[in-house]
Amino acid sequence: MTLNVITVLFFLLACLAPFISPVRFWPISFITLGFPFLLVVLVLFLIFWLIFDVKYALIPLVALVVGWKSVSAFFSFRWPTHWEPASKPEGSFNVMSYNVALFGLYAQKNSKPTREAMFELIRRQQPDILCLQDFYTSEKRNDFNNREDISALMRLPHRFFSSDFNRDGNQHWGSIIFSRYPILQSDKVKLSPGPLGESLIFADVLRGNDTIRVVNMHLESYRFNAQDYRSIEKIRKQEDTGLVAAKGIMHKMRDASARRSRQANIVADFIRTSPHPVIVCGDFNDTPASYTYFKIRGNLQDVFLKKGSGIGRTFSGLSPTLRIDYIFADRRFHVNGVNIIHSDLSDHYPVITNLSFK
Repeated sequence: MTLNVITVLFFLLACLAPFISPVRFWPISFITLGFPFLLVVLVLFLIFWLIFDVKYALIPLVALVVGWKSVSAFFSFRWPTHWEPASKPEGSFNVMSYNVALFGLYAQKNSKPTREAMFELIRRQQPDILCLQDFYTSEKRNDFNNREDISALMRLPHRFFSSDFNRDGNQHWGSIIFSRYPILQSDKVKLSPGPLGESLIFADVLRGNDTIRVVNMHLESYRFNAQDYRSIEKIRKQEDTGLVAAKGIMHKMRDASARRSRQANIVADFIRTSPHPVIVCGDFNDTPASYTYFKIRGNLQDVFLKKGSGIGRTFSGLSPTLRIDYIFADRRFHVNGVNIIHSDLSDHYPVITNLSFK
């Protein structure tokens, strides 16, 4: 019973994350990372008490009801369905969001095969609006001009690029929006100060008589390096207590969570002032139980929850429960379908949805 009560207390604390910024109480960000495991344990307690002593089942049951907002954001209870991006209903359009991890630029000695495979994956989805994070492009001779190549190969002639970092004026990194439809207005909003701060970018696209504001972003990551990942693996396998390493990792996670919550406030304020229906794409680097997720989502639709099924994992590393890449849509849109493609070309999985105006 004691363990049941402790689980309930931590579960309910995790469910307070939508209302408590990590800036004010940083441990909340660590508790939300454990949300899926707390949920599983709570459900197991519910089953146990229903079998052995039904009166105690009320404890986990009440906790689940109170925390339903977080539970329903974490898990889609829909039956699995299959949707083909090529079969677009009349009057609809495809939106794709993908962290392309610089097309393998630094992860591999020869990134050309990965780049070509990513191009083919994107082409098959037939996106009308394409939002990419961790994007790299170059005007250097014998390098990859990914801006021009994607526009030409995917027939997405209109684009806006943040170019948050550049080297010698001809190598660029950042987030980008490609569109099959004309872009009427575009700009970027700095999310964090300093040379490593990235931007929110937006593009107002004209589709027929409708203007749609597309927002794309890459929020603060933990910035784990190779040594951090080795330390995490050692701790996971219990090969080493790793107290020093764990302390450094926790500091990085604490600081990143606080920065993300500040960024989420900026994004939410920007979305709220939009004069047009909004579509939000991005790598949030945070889970559906987090302050970041709920702050940005606001009253928008999470397309995965509308048409997806299960947990919807979008990140291949660390944990099988991490859904950190999202597409949100204004409630004036109808969500016709959604896919998450489990491809190992990047450590993130692309998210694709089909939308139409109601």
